Amino acid sequence: MSQYLPEFLALFTMNFLNILSPGPETALMIYNSSRYSRKVGLFTGFGIICSTMIHKTYTLLGFGMVVAKSPSLFFVIKYAGSAYLMYLGYRTFFPAKKKVEEVHHGKTLTPKEAFRMGFLMDILHPGASLFFMSIVAATVSTTTPLHIQAIYGVLLICTSLCWYSALATVFSTKHLQRVILKVGRWADRITGITLILLGIRLALFTVKK
Repeated sequence: MSQYLPEFLALFTMNFLNILSPGPETALMIYNSSRYSRKVGLFTGFGIICSTMIHKTYTLLGFGMVVAKSPSLFFVIKYAGSAYLMYLGYRTFFPAKKKVEEVHHGKTLTPKEAFRMGFLMDILHPGASLFFMSIVAATVSTTTPLHIQAIYGVLLICTSLCWYSALATVFSTKHLQRVILKVGRWADRITGITLILLGIRLALFTVKK
């Protein structure tokens, strides 16, 4: 097992740096955790992680190449994901009156709604799976047994679980919630613009050949 440690550390480092980099998942986690509650943030993270499990599973099994080599499938997923990101950005930047009233009266997203939001955002993001496929190709040997790769996948999922749980915990603290509440509309606008720009970026994303 020790012979695979350098390989795993390289994969772990590149994957962790990717998780840390700002993206739509991070923006949504911060928004839901600070605007609603820790529970909502955690279920948003669980949705993202379940989607990540699917991405990582089919990538490690080699099915990620199907997405990369099938332009029609790639474009459908890419534009669906782009549209969903921009839709979420629009809802955040221009919240419906009902949503504003619900937040004002202390109502919140249900765990099911938060989970679905996180899951759909990540599953409709082909760039995430393609990037993971590229770092797997760069770090994992083709001779590495499948059960060892499965262990890699489980450990990476645990890393994502810790990271998104930390985001939900930190940004749902009363102090940060009060700070963000004071700049409420500006925080909403910044989140909305970020999601819309990330949606546009995804729409322009192409696979390098």
